[in-house]
Amino acid sequence: MKVQFLSFIIILMTIRLLTAQQQVPNGDFESWPSNNFGNPEFWDSPNAETSGFPFFLTTVAQTSDSYSGSYAAKLTSGNILGQVVPGVLTLGTLNLDITNPEESEFLGVPFTDRPSDLSGYFKYATTGTDFGAIALLLTRYNEQTNNKDTIALGGTMFAPQAIYTGFDFELFYLSYEEPDSLNIIILSSASPTLVAGSELIIDDLSFSFDGHPVVDLGDDVFICPGASHTFDLGFLAGHTYTWLDLATGEVVSNEPVFTVFDEGLFKAVVQNQNGLPGMDTVEVFVYENAPTVFDLSVEGTFCENNASFEFLLDGSEEEVSYVVWKDDIPWSEPQSGTGHELVFGPYEAPGLYYVIAEDPEGNCNMSTDTLTVQLVPVPELFSVTGGGSYDESGEGVEVGLSGSETGVNYILIRNGEDLITEKAGTGSPLSFGLQGEGIYTVEAVNSEAYCMVMMEGEAVVSISTSLANIDQDVIRVFPNPAGDHFVASGLPANRKALFQLMDVRGQEQYSAMIHVDESGNYLFTKAKTLNPGFYFLRISITDGEVFTESVLIR
Repeated sequence: MKVQFLSFIIILMTIRLLTAQQQVPNGDFESWPSNNFGNPEFWDSPNAETSGFPFFLTTVAQTSDSYSGSYAAKLTSGNILGQVVPGVLTLGTLNLDITNPEESEFLGVPFTDRPSDLSGYFKYATTGTDFGAIALLLTRYNEQTNNKDTIALGGTMFAPQAIYTGFDFELFYLSYEEPDSLNIIILSSASPTLVAGSELIIDDLSFSFDGHPVVDLGDDVFICPGASHTFDLGFLAGHTYTWLDLATGEVVSNEPVFTVFDEGLFKAVVQNQNGLPGMDTVEVFVYENAPTVFDLSVEGTFCENNASFEFLLDGSEEEVSYVVWKDDIPWSEPQSGTGHELVFGPYEAPGLYYVIAEDPEGNCNMSTDTLTVQLVPVPELFSVTGGGSYDESGEGVEVGLSGSETGVNYILIRNGEDLITEKAGTGSPLSFGLQGEGIYTVEAVNSEAYCMVMMEGEAVVSISTSLANIDQDVIRVFPNPAGDHFVASGLPANRKALFQLMDVRGQEQYSAMIHVDESGNYLFTKAKTLNPGFYFLRISITDGEVFTESVLIR
């Protein structure tokens, strides 16, 4: 039981040491080892070089005139060979060069924290215009340049004060890198006119760690292939933002908002107006076993009056379900993957379509690209115009259309199968010119999606023949063979008649009273109701005239 308790205490102390913020070593100046040339522990001064022969000058000493505790540090400017030298106290080790003081080395102590400011208490006395000073430097060794990079710095001056006076100065950060060394240099004389006897007493140096920007990226992030995750640090005026890719060391963004599209280890650094950084690190992972995203295509008819289209997924995986979505709503039942293509449909409604592959592990439902399906309006209906009879010596009769639309092509068809000509719509009526004998219809085609519709009506063009030249019992039938309809031409105009069709056995298959138009034509449109074969056509005019002809219906 005792062993377990001791282990617990050791672990607890270790955690406290690891999480505690670093402070100024012996910043209260309470520890003064006897073998340290009169210097406080962790600190150094020129005492080792100047206190003995031939100078006999001690510029740093322990004093019981403390702000708190038992001791403080006293720095006094003195004379060496007629030259005023300041009292100097520095953290770590001072390699003093007496002949060339500017070449002296201030080595500092190991330090990895980022304090926001340094505070303490001082007294200062001088007989002239001298003043004291304190300076702080955080550095990091750069292996590439073999020099120390400055991470942060700060300092302040001391004017005469007869009683202990508090001071505080902020640190200005030049880099968000972690420092590896701290140095504090204290001078009893820092003015251009040094004064021997200027005395600085200093005590209770301590760091504050306030003002750090708070950066919290949360837990590690998992994203699906092709997806992204956006981090938002929030905008703070006067702050700077740095995003680092720790795998490459590169700065990947300087904005508070950063979007990640792939896996990696990233650090976010936010620095306040003094460059004081706050930072956090996050790792982004990509799910490895997400469904594969296959290409989606659509085929079919996209006309408003006759839409029918299907979607083709060019691959699938077994144990994965695939669902068509339309306008962010599930539009189909799940279809299990087969390892091959999948077909969905047919569908008729326009919208935004895509297919979602449902991850059996529940991590990533992967979506295809979105396909926009729009239905193309069918052309507006207009009426076929023109038609009539013309003399055998003439060129024909004009056929036209009562109106047209731009973007629509109009095709003139004779006898249901012969493509005569094509004209582009103009927004006005169209003329197809003079046309010869036949039954003319017009088909309109929307050029955007080849949506077709037949225009209303037909134009019948026939050759007029004088009664003197008409075979009394024979009329002209065209087209012959006939499909859905044919025209009987050369009849007395504006007359009523009995229309009869008999098969080759002489049995009547169709009979009706008809009216011959002013051109002497009659358009029969019900041929498609009859069985294919040869028929005998008999038209009996009400005044006793009878006209006959044979016709083949296909």
